[in-house]
Amino acid sequence: MTTGDGVAIVGAGIVGTALAFRLAERGEAVTLFDAGAPGTLGPSRGNAGHIAASDIFPLSHPGITLEALGMLANPNGPLKIDPRYLPTLAPWLATFLRTGSGERFEAATRAISLLCDGTVAATERLFADAGIANCLRRVPALYVYDSAGSLDAAGAGWRRKAAAGHPSTPVNQDQLRELEPALSHAFAGGVLSHHWGQVSDPKAVVDGLYEAARGHGAGFRQARVEAIVPSETGVAVRAEGRDQRFARVVVAAGVRSGDFAARLGEKLPVTAEGGYNVTYPSPFIAVNHPLVFADHGMVSTSLRPGLRIGGWAEYAGPDAPFRPAYHDRIARIAKRFFPRLDPRDQIRWAGRRPSMPDSTPVISRSSVDPRLFYATGHGHYGLTWSARTAEIMTALMEGDEAAAAPFSIRRFNR
Repeated sequence: MTTGDGVAIVGAGIVGTALAFRLAERGEAVTLFDAGAPGTLGPSRGNAGHIAASDIFPLSHPGITLEALGMLANPNGPLKIDPRYLPTLAPWLATFLRTGSGERFEAATRAISLLCDGTVAATERLFADAGIANCLRRVPALYVYDSAGSLDAAGAGWRRKAAAGHPSTPVNQDQLRELEPALSHAFAGGVLSHHWGQVSDPKAVVDGLYEAARGHGAGFRQARVEAIVPSETGVAVRAEGRDQRFARVVVAAGVRSGDFAARLGEKLPVTAEGGYNVTYPSPFIAVNHPLVFADHGMVSTSLRPGLRIGGWAEYAGPDAPFRPAYHDRIARIAKRFFPRLDPRDQIRWAGRRPSMPDSTPVISRSSVDPRLFYATGHGHYGLTWSARTAEIMTALMEGDEAAAAPFSIRRFNR
């Protein structure tokens, strides 16, 4: 084989397609690889459509251990762990818990803030350049709380977000009813988070970015990648028995990214976090804001395909079967949230998010080969951080190592 040329991106979800567009726009010869059509196999097509710029804290936080035990004890709680998977999950879980306090929490918050600051503007730039500006609108998110106690307990976090440049406005029960008449009157109040955006359809965003990348010459090979093999003459991407050689390769393969890293001799502790949602194409109610049900680990958004309600975090392994009973529970909870919701014609979806124990993605050059890169581990925030990830990765690939330093894979390979 001759010396490799161009860039391969393994994974055609929201992160992979955003990066493919930005690189192709700069004149790079880009080839995307995925076992399915862009945006179909991972969580990109089934997310809530939020651009959550104010979510600057890692999921692990002070007091998370007691909270997690309470959630696990509640059948309708947002956290599920398969006991059979616990021995495999234990090292990841230990790092997750250590992230919840002290300097580890602060370091994760600083890194996440670098992604969140300006992410709505970055998404607007990306979408405008790709010709899909009509897929995005700026709109505040409305966090709703079951009780005055839980609303008060959240106050410190909201004050810290405001100090970091992410303002919010408290909403009392009467104002909540004015903002969202379809909501149950049982909620005690809420908070409007102003640094937020919403897309019209997550799958349409991936399709638009892919088509924009193709318009700049990017290619796509629908095949399951079996191995990435560096050599003196380039980096081979082996897919279905056929090698194709490139100058550089980016792994953006979601929950499978850790497998590629392990074969290459480095540690990437990404785990599969299952999520579930139900979409109602004809809900017969109006929802005006992206909604976050803070005490339930659930969200709701009015999208082009319908009213989508879901969330949760299930740790059971990348190949575990999804549980239809969880969809049933979400549908029952949705009816409590929205008493006038028409429950007919439900579209049920489940997918696995690539989650890091410190809630911070890896946007990084490989620690073992400078021609290899990673853009993975975005957890719940693949859509939110995709534009900033593409900016950081293009800067890194052009030689700006400092731009990606907080997201380096070396933090796990020291």
